[in-house]
Amino acid sequence: MTRAILVLLLTALAAAPFALNAGGLALLTEMLVLLAIAQSWNLLAGYGGLLSLGHHAFVATGAYLLFAVTRDLPVSPYIMVPLSGAGAALLALALTPVLFRLREVYFAIGMWVAAEIIKIVVSRLHYFGGSSGLPLYAARRIDTSWLPASAHWFALTLAAGLCLGLWLLQQSPYGLHVHAMRDDETAARSLGVKTRRIKGTIFVLSAAGCGMAGAISFLGTLYVSPVAAFDINWTVNVIFICVIGGLGTIRGPVLGVLLFVVLREGLVDYPGWSQIALGTIAVAVMLTAPKGLSGLLDRLLPRARTAARDP
Repeated sequence: MTRAILVLLLTALAAAPFALNAGGLALLTEMLVLLAIAQSWNLLAGYGGLLSLGHHAFVATGAYLLFAVTRDLPVSPYIMVPLSGAGAALLALALTPVLFRLREVYFAIGMWVAAEIIKIVVSRLHYFGGSSGLPLYAARRIDTSWLPASAHWFALTLAAGLCLGLWLLQQSPYGLHVHAMRDDETAARSLGVKTRRIKGTIFVLSAAGCGMAGAISFLGTLYVSPVAAFDINWTVNVIFICVIGGLGTIRGPVLGVLLFVVLREGLVDYPGWSQIALGTIAVAVMLTAPKGLSGLLDRLLPRARTAARDP
């Protein structure tokens, strides 16, 4: 039953470019991009226990690689989407020798500092267009009328793939090692769990997901700039989304993205109030339901089923 519903949902999402207008399709694509970034961050923080405040660096890396490489080489922007993820993964791999010397809050701050350094370097390099940014020169080589639909299908594939990957992780023995490391790294290491290798793997995979999401997001806008690509709100928003929805669950970021978009679109006439509402809800959720909306549903649904069975 659940699989049938998922297949129907994915089919409907895949057919969205043929049913929605430009505004509706752009909003749906943005939601899928946000879900992909949130699941990538969730892999690191929710499953691995590593809090990062600098994941917007990987979003920006993926976006800039897409624009710079397709400008200089005859590579299709569509082919560059997965390669942008690989580039973000390589950046993460290069950062691990320094960042993995830091623990807990120091790792989070270190990641934020790394993101700011990369932002300053990129915004001062003429190769990346300086502070003005880059247009998508490769747009001249493709049929741009299919760009919104293509970005949507890329975003759908990435978000669905990340959800499936997290589900497979939960079912695997490797997932047990990840959970053991998150709950107590010292105890896990004493039991033979290779915690450093696991942290490195999920950090690199998390960066790759964000890199691809960044490339997809800016593919649709045809322009990238340091201010937009390195916007810390990429990271702040996914933290709200994961905390409110439920860390360490697949369903949590999905619920968080839905709430985030509903609040933002509902309060569009009141600038700033959607962030205030998100912050207030996040604090309330942390105080009353530490497992987020996903955990709340897990508590309420069995009661509802029992009440329906024994009225």
